[in-house]
Amino acid sequence: MKAKYISFIVTLLSILSLQSCYIYDDGDITDDAEGNFDMLWKICDEYYCYFDYKGINWDSVYAVYKPRVHNGMSDDELFKVCADMLAELKDGHVNLYNSNDISKYWKWSEDYPENYSARIVKEYYLNNDYHRKSGFVYKVLPENIGYMHYDAFTSEFTNDLLDYILTQFKDCKGVIIDIRSNGGGNINNVNKLASRFSKEDEVLCGYKLHKTGPGHSEFADTVPDYLKPVNSSISDINRKEFVKFLKDVVVLSNRGVYSAANDFIRTMKVLDNVTIMGDRSGGGGGIPCNFDLPNGWYVRLSTTPMLDLNKVHTEFGIEPTDGYKIDMAPDAHITGKDAILDKAIEFLSAK
Repeated sequence: MKAKYISFIVTLLSILSLQSCYIYDDGDITDDAEGNFDMLWKICDEYYCYFDYKGINWDSVYAVYKPRVHNGMSDDELFKVCADMLAELKDGHVNLYNSNDISKYWKWSEDYPENYSARIVKEYYLNNDYHRKSGFVYKVLPENIGYMHYDAFTSEFTNDLLDYILTQFKDCKGVIIDIRSNGGGNINNVNKLASRFSKEDEVLCGYKLHKTGPGHSEFADTVPDYLKPVNSSISDINRKEFVKFLKDVVVLSNRGVYSAANDFIRTMKVLDNVTIMGDRSGGGGGIPCNFDLPNGWYVRLSTTPMLDLNKVHTEFGIEPTDGYKIDMAPDAHITGKDAILDKAIEFLSAK
């Protein structure tokens, strides 16, 4: 099988998330059950970025699953075997797609308390009276604290909207950014939002690792990753200033914070005016890329690891600020009390 690594792919992943990244010669493969299985295993073997970090013996995985594959089996049977094999990677960014199904790995969040209820927040804290636009729910709380919940980094927003929201918060003691249960999306929106709370125009927030070859340990040296403001439209190009909030900020996290949302936690945690509260984030620290199989299916894999300032992987999540690991009470749905949000309000009220 012939394959090549494309050096500039990793810079495009967040924008071209559906772009195929794997190039092969048709003569190297067979479009049958065994050929597609072998291609899938080989793509993972050469491109997946966490084998060593997770201690996965991919050859042993092949030995377990290949005997379950035979030419003549149905597509549904083959899909099930392939999905089971991919689950061995324990990675929510790894999915197999066909026209009828998507394989998923959810244990990064399923085995943990949810620590968020939109109903409790909206009913008991916002009194069902709030503003809503482009994925944001926002309001100034009675304690003179700005509150904003951002539902997903797939929800696009304008710089004008951020200017408007932060102008409403300009006289507040502090701001709460609630991204609990935000499953990620466009990583460009991380910089676009986080830069509004940074005192500096450019801040080192961590590092990236790029694969340089098919070996499990073949990576280039770490590449610095900076928080920079993002001008997302033509109308932004000539703008010199955007509204910022540079007083104290609390970011609320739970295990449902994944992928780009996990990177938002990584980014915000380096800012000296930011405190992270709640649960450890769900992770998803590898930038994914898609690869085609000969039968028309495709697989999404983590290919580029993201590291924090200490060059620690963020794949399994990021802890809140020391001393601020908080869980909601099991009877929160009865009492209407959100212990995580309560702590953030108490913390900022004391400022």
